[in-house]
Amino acid sequence: MQNLTLFCQSGLGRLSWRAILPLLALFFSIGTQSANAAVGLSNQNVIVNQGNGNNTYGETAFDGFTLVDQSSGSTTTPAFDINTGTLTLNGGTLTTTETGSSVVNGAFIDYTLFDAIGNPINLGSGSIQLTQTSVNAGVRTFSLSNAAINLVPLIQNAGNGYSISVGFRAQYRDGNKNPKAVDDNGGLGYTASFDVVGTRTQAPTVNPSNIQLAADGASTPTSYYYPNTGTNPQFPGYQFTSSQNAGGVSGAFDINNGQLRLINSTLTTTEAGPNTVSSVVLYYRVRSTSTGGGAFQAITLSQSGNVSNGTRTFIIDPSNSSNSNPQPNLVAAAAVSATGNYSIDVYYQASGVNSSTGTPFTLTYPPTGFSTATFTVGGTPIAVTIWTGSVNDNWFDPSNWTNGVPTRTTNALVRDLGAGNTVSYPNVRSDYRYTTAGGALLYDNTNSGPAETLNFTMAGSSQASRSIARLVIGQLRVFGTFDNTYDSFIQRDNTIMEFAGGNQNITGGTFVRVDISGGGIKNLQGVMSIAESLNFLTPNVYANADVPVPVTNPYATLLDNAGVLTTDITQPTISVVVLSDRIASNGNNGAQLNGETDKSYLYGFVRTSRAGVAVGETRTYGNIGLTLTFTGVNDPNNVDLTRNTVEAYSPVSNRFGIRRIFGVRPSNQTTNNGGLMANMIFHYRNSETKRLAGPDTRTYGTGIIPEERLTIFVSTNSGNTFQLVGRDAVPDTVNNTVTRTGVTTFATFTLGDTNNPLPVVLTAFNAVRSGDNALVTWATAMETGSKGFEVQVSTDGTTFRTLGFISSETPNSLQARSYKYVDTESGKFGTRYYRLHQIDLDGKDSYSPVRAVNFDGTANSTALTAYPSPFTDKIDFSINAATVGNGVARVQLLDMTGRVVREQNISVQNASITLESLSDLRTGLYVARITLPDGSAQTVRIQKQ
Repeated sequence: MQNLTLFCQSGLGRLSWRAILPLLALFFSIGTQSANAAVGLSNQNVIVNQGNGNNTYGETAFDGFTLVDQSSGSTTTPAFDINTGTLTLNGGTLTTTETGSSVVNGAFIDYTLFDAIGNPINLGSGSIQLTQTSVNAGVRTFSLSNAAINLVPLIQNAGNGYSISVGFRAQYRDGNKNPKAVDDNGGLGYTASFDVVGTRTQAPTVNPSNIQLAADGASTPTSYYYPNTGTNPQFPGYQFTSSQNAGGVSGAFDINNGQLRLINSTLTTTEAGPNTVSSVVLYYRVRSTSTGGGAFQAITLSQSGNVSNGTRTFIIDPSNSSNSNPQPNLVAAAAVSATGNYSIDVYYQASGVNSSTGTPFTLTYPPTGFSTATFTVGGTPIAVTIWTGSVNDNWFDPSNWTNGVPTRTTNALVRDLGAGNTVSYPNVRSDYRYTTAGGALLYDNTNSGPAETLNFTMAGSSQASRSIARLVIGQLRVFGTFDNTYDSFIQRDNTIMEFAGGNQNITGGTFVRVDISGGGIKNLQGVMSIAESLNFLTPNVYANADVPVPVTNPYATLLDNAGVLTTDITQPTISVVVLSDRIASNGNNGAQLNGETDKSYLYGFVRTSRAGVAVGETRTYGNIGLTLTFTGVNDPNNVDLTRNTVEAYSPVSNRFGIRRIFGVRPSNQTTNNGGLMANMIFHYRNSETKRLAGPDTRTYGTGIIPEERLTIFVSTNSGNTFQLVGRDAVPDTVNNTVTRTGVTTFATFTLGDTNNPLPVVLTAFNAVRSGDNALVTWATAMETGSKGFEVQVSTDGTTFRTLGFISSETPNSLQARSYKYVDTESGKFGTRYYRLHQIDLDGKDSYSPVRAVNFDGTANSTALTAYPSPFTDKIDFSINAATVGNGVARVQLLDMTGRVVREQNISVQNASITLESLSDLRTGLYVARITLPDGSAQTVRIQKQ
């Protein structure tokens, strides 16, 4: 192979692509191999799309070549347009030849973009992993097309002499199984040049800064792995390793209990003009390194902090990383079905809307394709026994299984036997002698004990094409994962389904009686419908059983437990326990929740309903913790009840509720406002009164409410504001109850602190530019002992001073009230930050969130402001323009997809417009577009409460 020099511009030597990726050698714990390497490289081809489809260049032909935009069909097109030009690196082909006992296990194309003077371009480097397509006598062929790394979007400014350098690399293991790598052309690469013309149209950008992965059960990552160039190893091409060395393979994760968790990611977006980013999703998938397909899974990132000059930061919500909803374990992915090498692919997608046009947009990173890292899985899989049904339907007959009757240390698999197959699916009849109606013995399971298995999988491809398993008589204990994806498990009356292991995953299903035992976290990933009872048993029943040691739980909040069933509170319709209404199988009493303690409980979302509830009836609603006796003149009829024990409200600093929230929904809506009345007993657990006041509803904090200070609050707007319900007496701290008679409002209930009630419930706070001034507006739903509000301003967002004081309209109020303040100080420039300092009559105080107003440039002649935002039923628009006369304006409300949800002609009076009857709109963000009588149009973003 020739030792080629790199293409040069302006007389400057070009750095090699290998110099731009100095950490690649660290990735594989090797030094770059010389021409005497045990693996040879040949048949290198680069695939590039220049606008007219794929073009394949041999590496020497590529070196020194001038790339041109051919999208118009003409080869005379001089350059690539910076906004619309197509220059896509779509992969390539490579042949490797092994000598001796070396074995190639991966091939890559490394690329780097350079500017005209030879400097590497930020974000312009990476790797494309090729896929092995054939192997014959040590000769392997690798290829990949349509990787689609779009190069033009990586160029910020037009100019001549840009270049792309590519190089081929193979990784292999030598005769001693040491990881090695070899590259072509001595690491110098091959370089082609191109020109770029035009002016970049500014658009929002997406810039991930890190992905955090934690190996071997660690609660924090050992390293950061960047998709971009950084001081730590790059994510593309990185080989993650474990301390387990499973199966004798160095750095391999054990297939049974290995952990490589994707626990966090940080990404920033920058916005331009009216384009506003509203959400970011991280997509990931795990696949065998030798394959290239599989569906991507989504993790929605949460915005962290405030917007700063159009820049937003998104992270994986830390509350979603709790043990109740851990981030994905890549080793446990469905694609990891055997030992071997696996790849993790990731990409990001940001979504938003143009507030001027209402047009939605999406952005991805990488602009096309995805970033890839790898890991190795080793060890010996836990033994699996597969149902054959070769004799009969008896679970306990070893002849019906490939590897004997399942035990608590073996996995059981029931395959979909397919249409037309006459083989019986398994039926569990434990401790039972099964005979025909005539008394003939079919099989005898006397003294069998409960049926047991570690992981239990009922396979299938859809609800109509699935396997079946039935619990007919007796008991089934599952000690590992319960995979009932297609709802193919059937439980008969008077039987027991027990989840008895340590940490377990449960996909859900329809059950009669479910018992929780054995300690650990039972993670419910679907709907668990209970007909009779959900029971938390005596702690540590199976503490000394021969079961695998559960994975260490890194989250201290749930460490000391005796069996906790968790649901994903962010998906209450998908991950939820549903307790049945009154039916014959539960004695016409409704399904019951029994045995909860501070160490064994349901940590998540549960719902139930009772039909035909009448005045005078005392109902416990399945013993979930709220007892109601309706006492008024009206029957509530059907009552739906929900309980959430993951979240705790904390709307104001030092004012918070406990980690238990009930939703009460009577169906008799005609009497729901004052026509219904009930006596209430609110039950709680001691642990729910601690670790409160976190940064959000799910994250644990340090706040505590002493039991003797607990009292009942109700919210009619999903926890945005609260009203005091109160209590009849001090709480019963022995039975953990708070009682209140004469309750007349039924919505969302929680317990708060009598000493720290919500003094002012702030429902809206906004600050907007109005000409040369700032209009500061706010609203309250309830005020208790409130003196008033200081309006404060800051020029750096840190040090605030008081502009003025607005007294409360009345110190105590249960009615909604609105306030405003105009900042008329002269000489405003740059960004000014506004907040409220609310002060009580007793000296207690709290602060509102901070709002930023920019005073750079000239104010819009028709600046549009909205008040209040968030709004409930109506909203007022104010146009700051002396030239806007009276007349008819066209008002449109658009949701975040750009769909018009409300449109109305309204008269403009004194430069103001009022839009009413909006209570039917869904909660969320909207864009208001107003076309004024003079034909001009203005938009403003508003929020429905």
